[in-house]
Amino acid sequence: MRANGLMSSSSPEQRNYGEIERLENLLQDLRANPSTARETEAIREIGLEIALAVREVGAMLVNVGWEQSYVADRDSKPS
Repeated sequence: MRANGLMSSSSPEQRNYGEIERLENLLQDLRANPSTARETEAIREIGLEIALAVREVGAMLVNVGWEQSYVADRDSKPS
């Protein structure tokens, strides 16, 4: 999902952070005016989407950490 077309050229991390922010804003709007069962379901769905986006960002950060530790380990070994 993309918050808008401008974010399409940004990194995956930036897209995910933008998506999390968009979903959080939707969640705040729905919580401010709860009135129907459908809105309650929408809040649950948005919460799930936020959790998935956060998990994705975390997985990317883990991958970056592994890549950095591999490069650091490789560079520190004598040739």
